[in-house]
Amino acid sequence: MTSKQDFDLAKARAENFGSWLNEAYGIMLDFSLEDKFDRYSIEEQNQLERVLEVLTDFSDMWEKGQIIVSSKEREVTE
Repeated sequence: MTSKQDFDLAKARAENFGSWLNEAYGIMLDFSLEDKFDRYSIEEQNQLERVLEVLTDFSDMWEKGQIIVSSKEREVTE
């Protein structure tokens, strides 16, 4: 059963998805361009670069309309 609070969270996520995605992508891109990844171990750098790669792909997909969000949560069946 979904409570009113959970529904509002889903709605907020749907309404703000694009701006939150762009913000996260921008932050990671800035960190990369400022060579801030160099402060971390090689393993952590690889993880950060993977996160940036995924955010880049998702941002591109979002801009092309390939990602659609919904304010409704799907039913979970057990």
